[in-house]
Amino acid sequence: MMSLTFDTVLTNARIFDHDDADCIVIDKGRIVHVGRDHGISASKTLDLSGGYVLPGFIDSHAHLLSTGLEGTRLNLFGSVGKKEAVMAIEKYAQNHEKVIAYRWDESKWDDDRTYITSSDLSRIEKPVVAFRRDGHMAVANEAAMRIIGDHRPDGIFREKDMEKLDPIVEPDENEAVEALQIAVRAAASLGITGVRDMVDRVAYDAYGKLRTGVRIFKAIYSDDLFHGFGSHPYDWGVKTFLDGSLGSRTAAHEGWDMKNLKMDRQEFESFCNGVWSKNLPVAVHAIGEIAVRVAADTMHGHAGRHRNSIEHFELVEDGVIDLIDENTIISAQPNFLEWAGHGGMYEDRLGKSWLYRNNPYRDILDRGLKLAFGSDSMPLGPMYGIYYAVNSEFDQQRVSFEEAVRSYSESGSYLLGTENWIGRIETGYSADFAIFRDQDIINGERMKNAKPVITMVAGNTIHEGS
Repeated sequence: MMSLTFDTVLTNARIFDHDDADCIVIDKGRIVHVGRDHGISASKTLDLSGGYVLPGFIDSHAHLLSTGLEGTRLNLFGSVGKKEAVMAIEKYAQNHEKVIAYRWDESKWDDDRTYITSSDLSRIEKPVVAFRRDGHMAVANEAAMRIIGDHRPDGIFREKDMEKLDPIVEPDENEAVEALQIAVRAAASLGITGVRDMVDRVAYDAYGKLRTGVRIFKAIYSDDLFHGFGSHPYDWGVKTFLDGSLGSRTAAHEGWDMKNLKMDRQEFESFCNGVWSKNLPVAVHAIGEIAVRVAADTMHGHAGRHRNSIEHFELVEDGVIDLIDENTIISAQPNFLEWAGHGGMYEDRLGKSWLYRNNPYRDILDRGLKLAFGSDSMPLGPMYGIYYAVNSEFDQQRVSFEEAVRSYSESGSYLLGTENWIGRIETGYSADFAIFRDQDIINGERMKNAKPVITMVAGNTIHEGS
């Protein structure tokens, strides 16, 4: 290596995928050397004291606006019971004009595993809207339903019907900007350096009013697609839905309501052709096996048309993986395995026959296919999801730590079309890192909640923890 003074050198490091290296040299935001430290001269030296350097995580499927709103509104994630969740709503209502809550999950409760309904919220006179953890269902109380003029005995709204709640829940411009700032800071604190965010027009416009250290690539909902989208280099493509969720019972699953399938094969193909004609890729939400089959069939029939993605890809019938080509990327959420073990929500909703067949990450990787990991903001956090992928009780799902990290970095970069620029710790790549205190995070429960001490993007520190 030439005798020059570079911008930054990271020394005394343990580096992912580089067992023989202990040093990374950065210049002008790029990695110029990964190897042994031979006293390289740099303007700034960071001694990592044995810290573990991973490539910066790329969350391939997030909802940062809702993540941020959870910070400014009410977050019910972690409530251990229905009674506790309802009490939290009642307490919040005492000091606010309305209650908008997120992330309740009846499948995790220890007292009553039934949905929250309007009757549970009958003591609250102020309007309440509380979204289930998957975002495919919400409950409104009587006061909220009076505002929108739509009364339902149980107060339950699902899928498209949730748009009726927009007059109550839609943030204004200032709240959206504040929420995104909160979410981006949270992402940086988790080692995330790139996000493919699923955005509506409110979120898209709010991003135009702030600068972020994290790279935000935008997939816009089809209903919000506007003339001119795609002109910005970080405009990725268009997001649509073929079905809903398992938790809300709106997935296109055999034996469930066939109306759960939002488009048949012909309708979906027509939709895709319309998007592809604008030179944009498609991200399609498909969870139930019927929806997954429609998505895979359509993408297979148009192989080579952009780098499209099938989002979630949870219930996969025999033969469907054979339809996946190199330009169809499976964008999956390993944190969903939280519900996939014995006695979990999947077994409750689907029966034992799907226990060994959902989220087949091992089978996908063994076929040499691209598997990009994301969080779906349920919750935001790569290490949370990696923990479940590495520790799944089923062979068909379980992957190694190294494979999980690549799915949360290198494969995400491939999905974005940036594989020659970000996603790896290699010479010539952007200096994007998640640096952890020690390598012990790869073992045991610590992995689940591990956070980096430093997050870097292009050689700049965008987060520094304790």
